[in-house]
Amino acid sequence: MKRFLPTHLAFTGSGQDARNLQKKVTPVSTPGAPRVLILTMITAISLASGCWLHAAEKKLNVLFIAVDDMNNDLGCYGHPLVKSPNIDRLAAQGVRFDRAYCQFPLYSPSRSSLMTGLRPDTTRVFDLQYHFRKGLPDVVTLPQMFMSNGYYTARIGKIYHYGNPGQIGTSGLDDPASWQEFYNPAGRDKTALELDVIRYTGKKGGPLGAEMAYLNDKPGKDEEHTDGKVATQAIELLEKHKDAPFFLAVGFYRPHCPWITPAGYFEK
Repeated sequence: MKRFLPTHLAFTGSGQDARNLQKKVTPVSTPGAPRVLILTMITAISLASGCWLHAAEKKLNVLFIAVDDMNNDLGCYGHPLVKSPNIDRLAAQGVRFDRAYCQFPLYSPSRSSLMTGLRPDTTRVFDLQYHFRKGLPDVVTLPQMFMSNGYYTARIGKIYHYGNPGQIGTSGLDDPASWQEFYNPAGRDKTALELDVIRYTGKKGGPLGAEMAYLNDKPGKDEEHTDGKVATQAIELLEKHKDAPFFLAVGFYRPHCPWITPAGYFEK
């Protein structure tokens, strides 16, 4: 059985390209739009290559997008029901991988492997508690490679593992050495609505990270929810650093449960 978690995208382009990003980090369809890649472990390693960085005539900006628990049930992969117009547009402008596999069927091992370019049996990350730096204190991560080559590196949201939704608003198992700046947004889905969710499993007030639960937050707006705050902060940093090379890692939390959404999503 194939399992795709997490899904990662990378956007490469110039400062002018960054200006063209809209809400939800959706690219504008313009001629010569920058390429977008769905990264696998192998492509992450190749991007981290010093040869690639030094060979480029001009340093390109990189927007790295991670989406928690999203598999390949997407329009661009031919799913008959799922509506994913923004990701479909990214896929149409870049390269879509049809044989991309997860390194390990668990969050932290796969994320640690992707960000270090090392197999789980090398990082020794097999659970949700162990940090790869305990055994590999000097390993160079993907963002560190960019940083050492003159890039501004920053994280917004979930890139390395932490509990979702339990640790939203914290750094969890983050790797501070990977970033010059980081942000841990927490929206009303985390701060105000968890006790109101409709649960099919688990007990009211209990953990929600593995439960079948949902809430249609009809009064809520995108920018008030955690993912909306992630997108808003990403746009701010893209504008702020548009004239310098950057590696910006942006981690979204849905569709990981619980499915608490702003108005309009359950109605579509």
